[in-house]
Amino acid sequence: MIPLSAVEQALSCNISPVLAEQALRLIQRSGSILLIGHAHPDPDAIGSALGLAFALTEYGKSCYVLMPDEPDLGYAEFLPGFASIITELPDSTLDLIIALDAGDATRYGDIFTKYSVQLMGIPIINIDHHITSQGFGVVNIIDPQAAATAELLTLFIQQLQLPMNKNAAQCLLAGIITDTRSFEFDATTARTLLAGSLLVSYGAVPQSIVKPMYRLHEFASAQLLGLVLHTLRADCDGKLVWAEITMDMWGQAGLQPGSGDDGIPSYLVDVRGAQVAILFRQTDANSVRVSVRTTDTCDATAITTLFGGGGHARAAGCVLLGDVRAEKEKLLAAAAAHIAAQV
Repeated sequence: MIPLSAVEQALSCNISPVLAEQALRLIQRSGSILLIGHAHPDPDAIGSALGLAFALTEYGKSCYVLMPDEPDLGYAEFLPGFASIITELPDSTLDLIIALDAGDATRYGDIFTKYSVQLMGIPIINIDHHITSQGFGVVNIIDPQAAATAELLTLFIQQLQLPMNKNAAQCLLAGIITDTRSFEFDATTARTLLAGSLLVSYGAVPQSIVKPMYRLHEFASAQLLGLVLHTLRADCDGKLVWAEITMDMWGQAGLQPGSGDDGIPSYLVDVRGAQVAILFRQTDANSVRVSVRTTDTCDATAITTLFGGGGHARAAGCVLLGDVRAEKEKLLAAAAAHIAAQV
C-alpha cells in the first residue's frame, strides 16, 4: 500500500505555483465568497462547489453555493450540503466569485446577465477541466488532463493546504466518480485514482455515490428509459446511435422536462459497436439539449463545438435552436462525417 504521505506529496505540486499563489491571495483577502456551477448542473459542478465551500468555510470564509438551475433532487442522497444550494443571488456583500466546471461566462445560465450590476467588479477565479475552456477569470486554472473539475479541486485544496474534511471529500469524490463513470472513462489517469484514494482516506464512501447514481432508479426514470429506447436508431454500420426525448415523453413518465434522464446517454454508448451516441432532449418547444458520448478515437467536442457547445472528448453537449428538425439532421450528419474521418 502507498503511504498516505506519498499520495499527498504526489498531488501537491500539480497546479502552476504562480496561479495557485494568485488564487490563494484572492481567497485570503475575501470574507464572503460565491461559488457557482454551470447551467443544468451535474454532480461534478455541484460537488466541486460544495466540496470547495466546505474547505473554505473551515478556512474561515463565508460561502454561498449558487446554481443557475434547480439541481436534480436525486443528488441530495450522496452530496452533503445539498440543501444549502441557492438559485438566487444572496443579499450579501461578496468579495470573490469562484466559477466551476465551465470556462465561459455564458455557460453559467443567466447568472452574469441577471446579476450584472451586483457582480460587477468582483474578481473571478475560474477552475475547469474541459478541453474547450479558455477561462474568463482574473485567475484561470484550466487543466484538461483532469478527469473532473473535482479532481482539479482536490489538487487545488491539497496544494494550497486548505482544510479537507469528510463532507468536502464526499462531494469531491462524487464529482470524480460521476465524470469518469466510476473510473471507467479513458480520461481516468493515475492521478485521478490517487485523488480518489486521498478523498477516501478523508472519509468519502464510493458505494454511497455509485449505488444511487448508477444502480438505483426511480420508477418514472425507468419508464422514461423505456420510451426513449423506442426511438433508438443507428447508422454508419452501428457506429452512430441516437435517441430522443420529446415533450410528450416527460409527461407520459410523470416527470418535469429535463429530469430523470441521468444515465441515458451513457446507456446508449454502451450499445456494442457504438462509437458515437447522441441523446436529443426536448425541454421546450423551441430548443433541444444534446448530449454526446463517444468511445475509441472519436471526440465528442469535434461534433458539439460545431453547434456552439463544448465539453470533453468522451462527453460533450450543445443546444439546438431555431429549426430544430433541420439542426438535428445537421448534427447527425456531422457525427457521421466525424466517424468516417476516423477510418
